[in-house]
Amino acid sequence: MKKLNFLFVLLAILSLLMASCGPQATPTEAVVEATEAPATEAPTEAPVKEITITYWAFGSEGAAMNESGELWTDWYAKVFEQYLADHPGVTIDFAVKGYDASGTTLFIDTAVAAGTPPDIYFDTKFRVKKYFDEDLLEDLTPALTDADLAAYDKAVFAGGQSGEMIWSIPASGGYWNMIVNTSLFEKAGKMDLLPKAPDYSWTTEEFLNACKAINDPANGIYCTAFFAGSPSMDSATNEWLAGFPDCKFFDQATSKYTVNSPACVEAFTFLHSIYEQGLMVPGAAGLIDDTTDPYWLNQQVAILGQGNWYDSITKKAIGEGTIQPFNYTFVQFPNKPGAPVTPVGMSNPDVWGVFKQTDPDKLQAIYDLIQYMQQPDVAAQIAVGWGKVPVRSDAKFEATDPVVAMPLEAARKFGSYDPYFVNGVPCSYTDVRGAWAEARQAFWQDGADIQAILDAFVERANGIIGECQ
Repeated sequence: MKKLNFLFVLLAILSLLMASCGPQATPTEAVVEATEAPATEAPTEAPVKEITITYWAFGSEGAAMNESGELWTDWYAKVFEQYLADHPGVTIDFAVKGYDASGTTLFIDTAVAAGTPPDIYFDTKFRVKKYFDEDLLEDLTPALTDADLAAYDKAVFAGGQSGEMIWSIPASGGYWNMIVNTSLFEKAGKMDLLPKAPDYSWTTEEFLNACKAINDPANGIYCTAFFAGSPSMDSATNEWLAGFPDCKFFDQATSKYTVNSPACVEAFTFLHSIYEQGLMVPGAAGLIDDTTDPYWLNQQVAILGQGNWYDSITKKAIGEGTIQPFNYTFVQFPNKPGAPVTPVGMSNPDVWGVFKQTDPDKLQAIYDLIQYMQQPDVAAQIAVGWGKVPVRSDAKFEATDPVVAMPLEAARKFGSYDPYFVNGVPCSYTDVRGAWAEARQAFWQDGADIQAILDAFVERANGIIGECQ
């Protein structure tokens, strides 16, 4: 039995040895069906912040630029394109408005009272200054580079600063003088009474001679016009004081109004003589821009101050075909006999102001827009469009239009005069202008007591700024 067991074990061992010497099968790996790797999501950019900038520029809907005749709204839309392309998410809600407020800030005041002022307000410096006085404006220093600051006319730029704060940035300055309808004088055969080249200057006596010769109320033609129904364009009256060099309306050194001096009484006595002789459109105390403009456009008045304004509305009306074309030129304001040639009226700069913001991202977008708009090529177009001149020394500018070229040449010869009397006024300038309008309304009356009217204004005006200093 033991032998059989031994043989069985031996057979099992031989079988195992023979199996190990045979060919080895290669193990087959299980096939795994390929699957797509999970998609990796592309990193997403932060969503663009939506910002709307409200931008109001003074003017009237449908107003056009000088020379080109292009609508201001169309011009702004084109200029904004590059800025908007560089600032995704930003939109500009732009409007031209304010002219119907007759030179007041009523349209801005209403928006401020409602808590919805524009973000950017572009208007003449004295109107923008009202909101600086009320501590409602941003400091615009971050909108300018050192190169920008160096390029500005310092005399013009200084009026928009208070200490280290820049509360406004000017786009334009410039000069203006009188405008004369030469077609009326030529028709009357009185061209010899007008000032001659090269200076186009005259005395108050020479002005009166021409004024009396052209005045023809029976046929609806008046020599000139004044208006005091609103503060608007008070500068056209104030510029007359430049021909009486001893008259000082406001003393910056003392921050006092001094327009009741003997020299100023002399100037206003002369002006009142124009009224007394019936040489001006009746009703000056109640007239405003809108009611005076038609007299010029319809050739019912021959001579007016602030010639650049009347040039602009004439070009617009001729272009629209609403009036018959006529010829006109520009001359200096009269000077009292023995006085130097009257310096040219200096345009109140058109400036940008920015109402205070709470969103820093929006404020930065506004700074970027101001930086873009004040560049010399853009700002120069704004200046020329208003019949003014750029205030940056690096702006390319050629004065070919007589409304710009003639007063600019005169300013280089005879100097300039600021008829707005805003520089140095510490506060409440708009309130003083309102008081001055009321004084002028009292002035354009029969038997006006000129000294008493000027005394009352000076007392009131000095009281106004005394309360806010």
